Amino acid sequence: MEPTTQVLFGWLMFGGTHTLLSHPPIRDRLVARLGDWGFVVLYSLVALATFVPLVWSFFENRVATPIPLPVLVTIPGISWLTVLLMFVALNLMLLGFTSRNPVSTLTGPASGDPGSGAVGALRITRHPAFMGVALAGLSHLLVNPAAIDRAFFGGMALYSVLGCAHQDWRRRRAGGPELAAFFAETSFLPFVAIARGRNRLVLGELRPIVLAAAGVAFLLLFFSHHKLFA
Repeated sequence: MEPTTQVLFGWLMFGGTHTLLSHPPIRDRLVARLGDWGFVVLYSLVALATFVPLVWSFFENRVATPIPLPVLVTIPGISWLTVLLMFVALNLMLLGFTSRNPVSTLTGPASGDPGSGAVGALRITRHPAFMGVALAGLSHLLVNPAAIDRAFFGGMALYSVLGCAHQDWRRRRAGGPELAAFFAETSFLPFVAIARGRNRLVLGELRPIVLAAAGVAFLLLFFSHHKLFA
């Protein structure tokens, strides 16, 4: 199988199994049989079994298949836009993965009850972790010219956005006035609810230790990127 096709097939397997396992009828049956932690273990093992070959295919073949496509990096400012998007992406990912989220499969309550409503990063987007991954993929699409790079980072962005849409569908299916209010005050895309006046950014709710960790991770990646991923 051609390397770029391998990467596309890898995203199809990874995204497809994730969606299948989190689909409510299937998830409910698995939880009933395996228990909550059993489901988490199964979910994680399937993710590992599909994601590792995907990443291996990408890094094993990316240098060997330099099929040039239009390169946006020649436009002035694009490289700095990429850096800015990655900074925002890392912050969203760390804030999202370290916070409870009522629309998340693993960190949200089974009932979908939003509890205290949108706080912290949820004011920016109700999918901070997934949208952070999508922004990371988008930022790399701006400066990577090879077809296999476009397949990998494009797949990353597409998988993340579709994953957000699937989470929204599952939680809206749960229904309830509190959940409806949570959706009304939050946005799918980052900063849209804030821009439209449905919410506001409260910097004090963003945990300093997480922001500091994101800053350190960003600096480490920025100065070592060319050695790690060249």
